[in-house]
Amino acid sequence: MTLLAGLDYREQDALAASTRLRAAGLDADRAAAVLTQAKLRGEAAAKFGPEAEHLLLTRPGLEQATRRAVAEHHAARLRAAGLGSVADLGCGLGADTLAFARAGLCVLAVEIDPHTAACAAANLRSFPDARVLVGDVEQLEPGQLRCPDGGAMTALWLDPARRESGRGRTRQRIFDPEAFSPPFSVIRRLAATGVPMGVKMGPGMDRAAIPAEATAEWVSHGGDVVEVVLWFNALATPGVRRRATVLGPDPLVPRALHVLDSPVAAEQEPAAPVGPPGAYLYEPDGAVIRSGQVRALAEAVDGHLLDERIAYVTSDDARELDWARCWRIAARLPLHEKTLRRWVREHGVTSLTVKKRGVDVVPERLRRRLLAGASRGPGSGGRHATLLATRWDEPGGEQRACFVVEPV
Repeated sequence: MTLLAGLDYREQDALAASTRLRAAGLDADRAAAVLTQAKLRGEAAAKFGPEAEHLLLTRPGLEQATRRAVAEHHAARLRAAGLGSVADLGCGLGADTLAFARAGLCVLAVEIDPHTAACAAANLRSFPDARVLVGDVEQLEPGQLRCPDGGAMTALWLDPARRESGRGRTRQRIFDPEAFSPPFSVIRRLAATGVPMGVKMGPGMDRAAIPAEATAEWVSHGGDVVEVVLWFNALATPGVRRRATVLGPDPLVPRALHVLDSPVAAEQEPAAPVGPPGAYLYEPDGAVIRSGQVRALAEAVDGHLLDERIAYVTSDDARELDWARCWRIAARLPLHEKTLRRWVREHGVTSLTVKKRGVDVVPERLRRRLLAGASRGPGSGGRHATLLATRWDEPGGEQRACFVVEPV
């Protein structure tokens, strides 16, 4: 750890840094390990803030680790439920474990990989009431998990590992919950014991696979949808099947900008009204979309969906919301590349954002083609524009267009 103190990794200086470490007596493998840690810590600062300087990390562990503000959000829920201890089953590097420990909970963390468990133990070294065990979650019984004083754990937290298939470029994520580790059948078995429990899943989890007895909470942080947490038993919210929680961008402190709840499953949600474009277009936060609550946005802005399968809401009213972005529709253009390229050229556009929903368009590819050969007009200084490509139905048939939009 001393070798890492003050080591600021820069790719262009890696060789010189390695030479200095070798001169200090490290062999090639140890010098490479120190540089890898320094590089990972630099990347981890976006998730953990200054705390990253004191963590031991692995590449897979960092990629799956919970952002600090989101982990603090988890810990706050356990504290609000009056729970004093938690077993973090499949703790990885201990991002959530650290948040639980900071909240004053007694923590027992279990990790199947010995190397990752050793990193987690080092990361938790400042918390005497936190222990890390090497073990297989699938072989554990809740009654075996104890606090240092011998008391039973009052809650469980699970972050199932996302297994991957194939190798190299053919490697693919497996999103079948039963193919996770531990599999979903084990999670259901643990929930059936009645223990308060939270399970962190990927935000793309099929809503139909969510148990009826759980409260499913989709969480976005700084505009990114990061997870859906299934809360069971005493941690479930009575009367709430689906929740969208929109957290602000602070990397360390969770600040809920908006919480949207639904008492019914997604398939029971009444259909939202559908109609043609109005003066404004709303783009819901991803947590609202994933939780299937776009209808609530239509109601909030006195609007309707463009299409029942597309998460764009349109209205003639402009509202400022923490959980949706409002755009003014400045122009409607045919979804034809030649027409769009001509518009870009005539309006001196040199910087472009392309968004799409419901149409067969690759935004980055279209952006490159529209800007190909674009140059700043004399004295124009260039211009940035945003295009939203989408479709909707009208009595005469399906309509497709690119909306030129301006943020409200």
